[in-house]
Amino acid sequence: MLHRLRVTLAIFALTWLRAAAPLDAQQCRAPRTALVLSGGGAKGIAHIGVLRVLDSLGIRPDLVVGTSMGAVVGALYASGYSGHELDSLVRVAPLAALFRAYQPLAPRSLGILQPLVLWEQGDRGFALQSASVVEAEANALLNAAMLRGNLLARGNFDSLPIPFRAVATDLAQRDVVVLKSGDLAQAVRASAAVPLLFAPERRDGRFLTDGGLSANIPVAVARAEGADRVIVVDATEHPRDSIEGYTPLLVADRLVQFLFRQRADSLHRGDLMIRPDVDGFTSLNFSRRNIDRLLARGVAAADTVLPRLGCRSARPSAPPRALPTHLARVSITGANASERLALTRLLGLTEGDTLDYDLLFRRLRSLSTISEAYESVWLTPSGAGDSVELDLVLRRSARRVAGLGLAYDNELGGKMWAGVVDRRLLGRALEGSAALFLGELRRELSLGLRRNFQLGRQLFNPTLTVRLANEDVRRFDDQGDEIGKAFTREGVGFAGIERPLAPGWDLALGAQGRVWHEPGLNSSTLGGVARVTGATRQRGRVAHAEVEWTGVYRRAALEGALSTRMGILRLTPRLRLGWGENLPLQLGFPLGGDDGFPGYHLGERRGDREGMLGLLFTVPIKGPLLARLELAGGGTGSESAKFPGGGWTAGVRAGVGADTPVGPVRFEYGVALHGRNAVFVRLGRWF
Repeated sequence: MLHRLRVTLAIFALTWLRAAAPLDAQQCRAPRTALVLSGGGAKGIAHIGVLRVLDSLGIRPDLVVGTSMGAVVGALYASGYSGHELDSLVRVAPLAALFRAYQPLAPRSLGILQPLVLWEQGDRGFALQSASVVEAEANALLNAAMLRGNLLARGNFDSLPIPFRAVATDLAQRDVVVLKSGDLAQAVRASAAVPLLFAPERRDGRFLTDGGLSANIPVAVARAEGADRVIVVDATEHPRDSIEGYTPLLVADRLVQFLFRQRADSLHRGDLMIRPDVDGFTSLNFSRRNIDRLLARGVAAADTVLPRLGCRSARPSAPPRALPTHLARVSITGANASERLALTRLLGLTEGDTLDYDLLFRRLRSLSTISEAYESVWLTPSGAGDSVELDLVLRRSARRVAGLGLAYDNELGGKMWAGVVDRRLLGRALEGSAALFLGELRRELSLGLRRNFQLGRQLFNPTLTVRLANEDVRRFDDQGDEIGKAFTREGVGFAGIERPLAPGWDLALGAQGRVWHEPGLNSSTLGGVARVTGATRQRGRVAHAEVEWTGVYRRAALEGALSTRMGILRLTPRLRLGWGENLPLQLGFPLGGDDGFPGYHLGERRGDREGMLGLLFTVPIKGPLLARLELAGGGTGSESAKFPGGGWTAGVRAGVGADTPVGPVRFEYGVALHGRNAVFVRLGRWF
């Protein structure tokens, strides 16, 4: 009897399981699940931690809907990048550099100059440039990141491995705009156009701005697109009652928090809400430490919530799709033949030939570096099969830019520069530049012409420049007393190529001729020159190497300064090396360069050889005020009577400095061996 009962129960259990399995499968196939990612600026990095957990649990949404940073992360995920891949990408992407306090930098054709003000020519004439981020660099990074998805979608976001929707706001009508077609990078850029930081994106006759203004958590959009169930990731927080400081970035961050708050859409049975703990994080802080913490908090929040998701079965992953390899057509609305040729060269595009994905990726990523003529270039791909057609949509930079810089030094006096650049000279893809430098010791006029040229896969800028200058070179006796000035004048012509090597790094190579006058000598020569320059927006020029070899003289120079932090202490080593033969007087090496040497007058020690090593320590005192201490050792040598004296020395200089609206201010006192001492006072960045 007991045996019969066991057999009966076993048969009943098997029958129930076999009948229930199809029912569960039917229930799991029913819900169309949308992943909804909110805005939140840097806090949206937590979305990537959630995606890692989604992947680990085998959960694959049927639709991704994103606003602002949620659109950036969501578009990449929908394009086929895994959560693990996005985790690796965000840790190395230079996001923090895009959102530092903005410091204008003059167009590269004017040289490494940080202006006091910049004017840009717009529809209503020249206006002061205002910005908190370097928009062209942000657009270039976004364009390259979205390239794979853009080519897969080819204008239809339903063609991505996971269908995708970006949410933006119509600036005129203030209503929600759902972007599901067109250029993927442009759609994401419109969704993430944070007010005060980015200009609105013009698309289909409308000006679109950040989707967080109208639907920061776009659950209603997901339901309207056919979602039966939503997994919502909310990376927002409530603004604090106090704010410390009022920098432009902090004000923008607070504005983002205010504007991006709307009443939350109600969730239905079966929906999930994931809220990573992002309280205390600001919307624009993309530091390495913040990114690590936000990723971890996204993982922690998802681990708590996602295992509760019922019916995890989803549609199977789509098989990997190949990118198109044939470029059938390239069109550019509103561009003449000269600009069209220049732009296709910039991007490495050859109509009717193979599409080189890697080359296009590199050119898009470095577009702001290799050309300052465009704020953005959206590809707008279309086509089918193995072919793709590109309809480029341009947002040009200001055609003309003018800048002005000022500086004062207690020994060298006042100095100013004014320059202008025309990026489409005579309506062609030709850049013209002019700059005037006026100071008590040196006066200079510089003119230049540049354009783009491609040889094979390499991009160059053929360049022609002319400089006319005169300079009063300071002279000192052995005791450091100034004994007069030597008047010099020169004309310098350069014909060659310039080429960006990496963001902030430029190479120039070509022929250079010089005609000059110095006391008792008129001379001229022709030779070759090569130079490499590195610069950052925050610090200006940080490295420079140059070799000039002519029929009369030879000259080689190297200088560089690194900067690193140890807690509140910042260390900046500074190196200068110089070597020359038969140098014109004005090309001699002043010990310490523009910053001079502790304890000596600027330009007091000059020679055709120089070696110097300095170490600067800076510590914040209060607000923008810094304590400065510099230790230095070095010397000059000479094989010419033009540069008397020489030898090695050492010195120390201490004082205070501060960053002000008109540039850095320094008050320092230096002492050196042999009883030498000098006061150093400077306002603004010297040039």
